[in-house]
Amino acid sequence: MPTERLGVGGMSPESRTFYDKQLLLRARGAQVFRKYGRTARVPRNQGANINFRRFESIVGSTTALTEGTPPSETNATFVNVSATLAQYGAYARVSDILELQGIDPVIAEYVANFGEALGESLDLVTRDVLVAGTTVQFASTSTSRGNVGSGMLCSAAELREAVRTLKAANAKPIEDGKYIAFISERTWFDLMADTNIVNAYLYSKERGEANPLTKGAVGDWMGIRFVETQLATRGASLGLSGADVEYTMLMGKDAYGVTELEAEQAKVYVKPRGSGGTSDPLDQISTIGYKAAFAAVRLNEAFMVRIDHVTSSSQAA
Repeated sequence: MPTERLGVGGMSPESRTFYDKQLLLRARGAQVFRKYGRTARVPRNQGANINFRRFESIVGSTTALTEGTPPSETNATFVNVSATLAQYGAYARVSDILELQGIDPVIAEYVANFGEALGESLDLVTRDVLVAGTTVQFASTSTSRGNVGSGMLCSAAELREAVRTLKAANAKPIEDGKYIAFISERTWFDLMADTNIVNAYLYSKERGEANPLTKGAVGDWMGIRFVETQLATRGASLGLSGADVEYTMLMGKDAYGVTELEAEQAKVYVKPRGSGGTSDPLDQISTIGYKAAFAAVRLNEAFMVRIDHVTSSSQAA
């Protein structure tokens, strides 16, 4: 006896595709680069430039004074570091039919998505400023980025050398007595296989759920707090034999600054249907977007170190 089946023969019009109304999570890298910089806002009507000033250290004297005779005067030095803010933004147009009849809450999802894009944009701007720093450490025996090749990983020895550089420059720790290191998931993979780091967690950290090996987080080690982000920079084929060079940044306090306008802070804008005047005569278009005026600037080159290295998952064969 024939049986009517969904989507077959005369029942085809009864078939439809079901759409899960909970949209999938978007792939976004952790936004961490702005978090550790010195922050400032430019007041209203004060231009789009900012000067960060540094009073250079007065060197201690080891020369004994002559009784009754004043020494030569000391001339201190101020250093200005300037930055110019620029605007960043993007937007989308949504039709009335899509907004009213679409299966998903398109406007709300656009707002959330643009909000994430806003944060990511400013983090990428900050990252690109930081990795252009001039205090560079080339991994292993390499003396230039072009000589960084297979096996020249970010290791415990490289990290100790970078911390030594920061200490020699009198760079102060940023958080809980720790310097900050921005690492990628590829560098995380290599560090969690470094016996010097793993043994430190095995023998000096508490056992149980809080141990970094249990949590899968690199955590703190040798005065460094590791901050993992998928937005870390990876150069394409910059090293020896086409190796992809990775940048791991170690930072001290006041190494860099980030700034925005006080009068127009970063935000997401929503213009509903009917708000466009003659540009939208039939109330057909909504727009959603983000805008931010922002700048990042390196304040003290000696307070940051960039380690150029490869990773085991990106090195050339």
